[in-house]
Order: sequence, then C-alpha cells, then structure tokens
Amino acid sequence: MTETAPTPGSPGPRHGLPRPLRNLSLRSRITIGSTAIAAVVIVLLVLVMRFQVVSVVASATRTLLDADVDPYVATLEVDSDPDLSAPGNAQLVAVVAPSGQIRLSTMPPRVERALGSLTSTQAGASVIDVSGSEYRVVIEHPVNQAGRWTVVAARNSQAEAIVVDDLTTTLSLTGLAILIAFGVASWILATAALRPVNRMRREAERLSVAPERAELPVGPAQDELASLATTLNAFLARTRQATERERQMVSDASHELRTPLAILTTQLDLASLDGDDAAALAAHIDRAKRSVARLSRLANDLLTLSRIEDSERREQDGGPQPTTTWSDLGDEVMAAVDRVRLIASAKDITVDFDLEPPGPTSPAGSSEPHGAPVAAPRSDASSDRSDGVVPGGVGTDAGEPRFRLDTGGMAQLVTNTASNAVAALPRGGGVFVSWRVEGAEGVLQVTDDGPGVPESFIPVAFDRFTRPDEARTSRRDPDPATGGVPLPGGSGLGLAIVRAIAERSGGTASLRNVRSGGLEVTVRVPVVPPQTTA
Repeated sequence: MTETAPTPGSPGPRHGLPRPLRNLSLRSRITIGSTAIAAVVIVLLVLVMRFQVVSVVASATRTLLDADVDPYVATLEVDSDPDLSAPGNAQLVAVVAPSGQIRLSTMPPRVERALGSLTSTQAGASVIDVSGSEYRVVIEHPVNQAGRWTVVAARNSQAEAIVVDDLTTTLSLTGLAILIAFGVASWILATAALRPVNRMRREAERLSVAPERAELPVGPAQDELASLATTLNAFLARTRQATERERQMVSDASHELRTPLAILTTQLDLASLDGDDAAALAAHIDRAKRSVARLSRLANDLLTLSRIEDSERREQDGGPQPTTTWSDLGDEVMAAVDRVRLIASAKDITVDFDLEPPGPTSPAGSSEPHGAPVAAPRSDASSDRSDGVVPGGVGTDAGEPRFRLDTGGMAQLVTNTASNAVAALPRGGGVFVSWRVEGAEGVLQVTDDGPGVPESFIPVAFDRFTRPDEARTSRRDPDPATGGVPLPGGSGLGLAIVRAIAERSGGTASLRNVRSGGLEVTVRVPVVPPQTTA
C-alpha cells in the first residue's frame, strides 16, 4: 500500500501522543501523564526497597547462624572429646566428628541425610536445597587433636520469603493508595491551574460581542499564564490598532475620493454638453486632468502609507532594520531638492539646501542651536554640485553616524515637505532645506517664506486627510497680477506620511510658524548606536 502525501493546505500527520490520548482534554492528559510517571517511580521504589529488605534479612540470618556456630567451634578448638550440649529452642545445629559420626543434631531428618555432603563443603555461608525446601547454612571446620570436625547451623529460607513477601505486599498496597491519592491531587491541581485558561477562553469567546477595549484577564500571579495573557493582550491591542487604522483609512479614503470623483463626473458631463465649443471643452478637459491628478496623488499617498505601516509591522516582528549613513542620506536630499526644483520652476520659486556634515570639533554638527534663525540659503551656483559632494565629508563613510532611515524615506520627507511649501508659496518665494546632525539626532528642516498656517491647524497638521484653510490650500497664484499656475489639489496625506516615516525611524516630526514669516517643518531621527548598526 502506498502512502499519499498530504495535499497543500491540509494538516500533515500528527505525531507525538497516541490517537486515544489526543482525544482527551488537557486536564485528563496532565493527570494521566503525571499518574503514569508516579506509578513508574512507585514501582521502582518498591523494587528497590524489596531488594534492600532481602539483603538486610539475609545479613541478619547470617549473623544469627554465626552466633549459633560460634560456641561449638570455640569448644572443639580446645577439646578433642567434648561434651556437647543441645542448642536452644528452634536452633538447627549439627556437629559431625572426624569419623563421620553425628555427635549432635537438631536438624530435621532430611537435612541430616545431607550432612555427609556438607563435611567436604568449604567453610562459609551457602544455600542448599533439600527436598524442595531451601535452607541457608553456615559451615565451619574446627580442627583439634582428634581431627577435622564439621559444625553446621541452618535456618529455613521460607521464613525469610514470608517476611519479604508480606513487606512487599504492604509496600505495594501503600504505593497503590499513594498513586490513587496522587492521581486525584493531579486532577485537582490541573483543574485549578487551568481555571485561568478557561476564563481566558470564555473571555476570548466574548470578545466578538464585547466592547472594543475588552482584554483577556491577567491573574495576580506572575506565572506563565499571566505572561501568556499579557502577550495576547498586546497582540490584541496591536491588531485592534491596525484594524482601527485600516477602518479609519477606508472611511477617510472613501470620503476623500467621493468629492473628486463627483467633481470629475460633473466635469465630464459638462464637457459632453460643450462638445461644440472647443474653448469650453478644452477648459473642462484641463480641469478634469487636475481632478485625475488629485485622485492619482491620493491613491499613491494611500499606497505609500500602507507600505510604511507594513514595513513597521515587519520590523516589530523581528524583521531586518537597515541603516543608512549620513552622507548617503545627504546625497538623497540633494537629489530630492533637484526634483522639487522642477516643480518650483513653474512659479519662479527658489529651492536651496544646506548640508552640515558632522565634524570632530562640533558634535552637534551645527553652530546654531535648534530654533535659531535659519542661515541664508545657498545660491544655486554654490549648492548644486555635479559630484553630489559638499565640503565637510559628505560622500564618505568613515566614522559617519548612521540612521534607521533609508534613502527612499528621506526622499519622501524632502519631497512631501518641500512640495507642500512650493504649492503654498506665491510666485517668487523661497524654500530652504537643511540636513545636519545635532547631538545624537539627525535633523531635516524645511523652511519657506510663505504665509504660514493657522495656529489651530498645527496640532492636527500630521493627521490624515487634514488640510489648512485657504491660506495654504492648493490653488492658482493668489496674486492675479503674476499669472496663476494651477497645481493639483493636495491629498491631505503628505504630512501624515512624513510623521509615519519619522516614527518608523524612531524619530519625531513637528512644524511651527516662523516669526519672520513662513512655515518650518522639522524631522528629527536618532543616530543608531555603532554596536547595533546593520
């Protein structure tokens, strides 16, 4: 008969416990297993004790037999014609003269008939079988002037066997009683030990209809069950948070998609009505393109957020956490600034950057404290280098600090913050991007000279699908004299992505209005200690 392999997705063969035991409850299996182990231990103890009792009884019998023989041996060693007196009651002793005559005997007749063979037996203790009965005997051969005598003392081994058997029966009955008591105690203890598990099971069954914050009960004892409940509660909390985030994202995305889709539908309907008017049709198509661009940006931002959260969950589950050097991130800052400049050129907005490499004489990497006025932006001629290296060590990897932030994340940080600034600035504005090290943190700062945001918006600026008022919403240039440059509407996810990337790297993101005018977005990422760098 051939054995077929299990199909994919089906459980494979189960090994370990026999099939009858697998159908029992955990409490029953614990009781049966512990009782079986106790039974083996008790049987071994009974056997060991029986062996010890047999050895003790044999040693005691040998001592008694030696005591029975010693008086006669002592007499025969000094007297060649002794007057031998009979031994005490129940003592089996025989004395055989050198001529073979039995001078004294209290032995049973069947043992006496075997005395002839004992005269030639070596002195010492032995066991003889006489007519189906075993006797333990001690033989001595004292010598005097008359010759070599033989003194024999014997005891029936049946008495020893009776003592040993009675003791074994008593031990077995005692062991059986102990085993039954142990089995009952194991059942009670297993029931008590598994009671928290039953409570956890009932609570888990109730979670489907319980409030969202319901948790598994954690017992007062600091044991394995309490650790299991704590671990499961942490798992439930993470799962609940992920579910809430997904539910909120779906709800917000549905709400955000509904408006642009409705607008796009209306624009296409109007375009179909104005099919005979080329100018009006072109205007409708242009507005429809901007709506599609907004939808595309919203979809891309949602996908980016989802990927960041997936990466964060994988890292929390023990996945690899790659690190990147300061100079590699600096190179990405320059590349991202170049990409933002392509967008900013349509509104004549200047985008500059400044990289301040960490130096041996300045642990902070900058002579200005956090929050000080931003230095004057570098001109394009001084900051846009073809080799991607700025003075001070960017582009090298000798003893550089490393960060749990990849180049893709840095590109998102620069692009999202700087693009938001470009979208909010009037024609001719400026954006300044800096990347430096302050103490044990890498600091990315994006500052513009625009109108800023309302103070009421700052606490919720990094929430999903939040936008400031019309002061920073996407629009045509507010100054009609300069000529408007339409930009696609924001998704409200740019700063949410910034915060997600910063937190995934162990850092923070913040923004504030600058007193001199404009908005400053700051992302701080901690330096990874050298011993933990990947």
